[in-house]
Amino acid sequence: MTLLDDTLMCMVRDADKVGSDCVPRQLPSTVRDFTGRTDYLAALDALISREDDAPPSGAVVISAVDGTAGIGKTTLAVYWAHQMQHHFPDGTLYVNLRGYGPGELATPGEALGGFLSALGIPAERMPPGVEAQAGLYRSLLAERRVLVVLDNAKSAEQVRPLLPASAGSVVVVTSRDSLTGLVVTEGATRLTLDLLSLNEAMALVAGIVGALRAEAEPDALAELVRLCARLPLALRIAAGRVAIGPQTTVAEVVDELTDDRYRLDVLSRNGDERAALRAVFDWSYEQLMPVQARLFRRLGLHPGPDLSLHAAAALADLKLSEVRRQLESLSTAHLIEPVSGSRYRFHDLLRTYACDQALRFDTNEDRSYAVERFLNWYGDTAYRCDELLYPAHPRTQRTYKCSSHQSPEIKDSTQALAWLEAERATMLPALQQAVDNELNAQAVHLAQNSRFLSRHGRWVDELRGAQLGLVAAERSGDRVAETRFRNWLGEVLITAERWNEALENLEHALTLARDIPVNRQLANALNGIGLLRCLQGQFEEGLPYLHEALPLSRGVDTGRLEAVIQGNLSSAFTGLGLYKQALEHGEHGLILRRRAGDLAGAVYAMYWLARAWQGLGQHRKAIALCRDAIADGRTVDYTPQAVAEPLDTLGIALHSTGRCADAVQCWREAATLFDGYNRPHRAAEVRARIEAAEAALGGS
Repeated sequence: MTLLDDTLMCMVRDADKVGSDCVPRQLPSTVRDFTGRTDYLAALDALISREDDAPPSGAVVISAVDGTAGIGKTTLAVYWAHQMQHHFPDGTLYVNLRGYGPGELATPGEALGGFLSALGIPAERMPPGVEAQAGLYRSLLAERRVLVVLDNAKSAEQVRPLLPASAGSVVVVTSRDSLTGLVVTEGATRLTLDLLSLNEAMALVAGIVGALRAEAEPDALAELVRLCARLPLALRIAAGRVAIGPQTTVAEVVDELTDDRYRLDVLSRNGDERAALRAVFDWSYEQLMPVQARLFRRLGLHPGPDLSLHAAAALADLKLSEVRRQLESLSTAHLIEPVSGSRYRFHDLLRTYACDQALRFDTNEDRSYAVERFLNWYGDTAYRCDELLYPAHPRTQRTYKCSSHQSPEIKDSTQALAWLEAERATMLPALQQAVDNELNAQAVHLAQNSRFLSRHGRWVDELRGAQLGLVAAERSGDRVAETRFRNWLGEVLITAERWNEALENLEHALTLARDIPVNRQLANALNGIGLLRCLQGQFEEGLPYLHEALPLSRGVDTGRLEAVIQGNLSSAFTGLGLYKQALEHGEHGLILRRRAGDLAGAVYAMYWLARAWQGLGQHRKAIALCRDAIADGRTVDYTPQAVAEPLDTLGIALHSTGRCADAVQCWREAATLFDGYNRPHRAAEVRARIEAAEAALGGS
């Protein structure tokens, strides 16, 4: 035995003599209104079971509780420790390691000195040096059952000297860092805190403001929870502003929080740094390396709810390999959260904070350049996807410099669709960002590639895209683009059955197109008005517009525009009962659709042909065409209407051939699809057919 070992043994014996008079209970007070966190408490409870089942020679049980700033790590750990410390007759040790917050980082020597003193070692007997102190600490705990709470740790290195070496004790560590090292080398159980559930958040606020006030303002209470994004610290601060006096209502605090620009200020008006949200976020931000801090600020400029690795690279002007490393660092620090598909997202309040930091520390030129660089990249990628997904549709080339940043590998329509679906929630905000920053060329370019937004019947999103494109086109003085977006607005408004607004835009487009003139846009405007009249049942009024449009459409694109007009002529002639003319135009339109690669349009062409054959009494031909249209419509650019219309027509043809049960089955599905596409009158028409068919079956 060495002299150091002998000294330690003497100190251990001296500490043991103190006995029950020196049982430390160092936990700080817990909150009175602790709410929820049932699953997390159960996970911590399991530590006690693990410790009870561990053999005497087993390792110490450790749980690393991590999560973002203000998520409630300390509150959870301290609350649980208070409930469980009766399992530890030899004491409860607690230290704030000050990894994030006011004050200098606590050193292992400082923490060990406090623990040894609490365990009965007087100052004059304290061994010199961290190694000797750690050895004595481990020796003292070797035969004891002690709960150790290491709060607010900076890193695994700061924690390791404070860990007991043998079974009997349980350690709970809290940190904004993921503490992966403790999981790998010490076998720690990782517990990452998420936001409160909606019910937990509502209960927390109600507990602070009082049940009567919560019941009096339920809507305002729910809005307060939304604005605080279910972050426990933000909820406590906001609810505390209500509870401070009876004259303050929940609605008044909600009004203060509504403006994104000032929300952090409202949640930071407190002399106590620990109860001011901006200060709490600052403690995490100030730990970042300069390149990480810059990336964090750039990410705050992203307009969508989540972003890809490539988008982050464009915003920060970094290589993919570098941005991947830095995103992992921000994720480890819980300043951003990884989601599926190599994407990342902010907590809402951290997004506001990141944007605020960009306003504070970056110049207007730096921010503008980052936004423009991102939108250039985003528009180029969206263009490539639109080109693959809708090869037959016309599009104009960019009028600004091509992005120098790499896009993800997108080789076919499947990959294009996957990228667009992942970006669905970002596309309109990105377009709005381009308009807000008066990047008109980027806005026009991106807007023309937003036709994807109407998939699955979401025409409202496509309408917004066309409206924003029109704003940018008008600002830039691009009359051709203005005409194009007026036509597009008219088409979407027709889909929405907002007839008057559609006609207003199409007539405006027609006036512009006659002045330019550009055959494609002139044909588009004429076709739109003709289609609108036909859909209103005014077939005779619609035909002249369609006839004028047809020769203008030839040779202006892939053949798609001519195919569209041929299809509308087929529809008009069917409406007039001139079925042979309808077949002629319909068959020509179908050939052009297929030749142009417009497979989605071919679905509608087959549907109109089926209607014409049905008018001629050729139900078997109509049935075959409808079945082909339905099969293709389910797989090619699927929208409910593309399947619902041929289903309805198929039902009519089947019913005409005596297959009533099959007809009813088709109509039921068609009615459901019309409901989903917000076509209540069409759904009602189909259900009337079902009732009539079932009544006839019952009567027979």
